[in-house]
Amino acid sequence: MNYVTVEIIDTVGLNPRERKMLQTTVLNFAAMSNALIVKEDVVLNPLEPDNENIGIVLVYAKTLDEKLCKAITESLSNRFAAYFTMSELDLEALIRVH
Repeated sequence: MNYVTVEIIDTVGLNPRERKMLQTTVLNFAAMSNALIVKEDVVLNPLEPDNENIGIVLVYAKTLDEKLCKAITESLSNRFAAYFTMSELDLEALIRVH
């Protein structure tokens, strides 16, 4: 595994300001989870230009082992689930390991 994709599909019709706020939250959650769990340098890239979803790609220089992949995926999933519940947003984060 060299990278992790976090993608949120806007199913509620967020306005541009809300989308920007959510993108900032995605960046913060990704950076925080990486610092706490992986403890390695990571490059945070936006999704492909033709992708209209909100999200980020975490790119690692080294291949992560299965244990770290599971831990980072669970951490991000839990953070987003709690955030969406507390914000009363009917959204879901799709987190994929590649």
